Amino acid sequence: MRSGEGATRMQPPHQSTDIEFAGAANYRIVVEGHLDPTYSSRLAGMAISTTDRGDRKPLTILTGPVQDQAELSGVLDTLYNLHLPIVSVEVNG
Repeated sequence: MRSGEGATRMQPPHQSTDIEFAGAANYRIVVEGHLDPTYSSRLAGMAISTTDRGDRKPLTILTGPVQDQAELSGVLDTLYNLHLPIVSVEVNG
């Protein structure tokens, strides 16, 4: 088969122009389970609070500025390594 015959070309993923990835932004990350506030220094200095949900696992909410996508990736990797399921990640400008 010659190059280009029968092959499907991959399209680049759709990119949103509404999100700026170049600088700092405030994030709110919610995970299932308890995370002690002493982990803040390992999580970009984000504020950590926990909400009790009765007979279900508590939710931990991390809020604060994240400098760039690399730092956000580090925060999410740390949460993954701690085996905390991520419920949501929101950016607030």
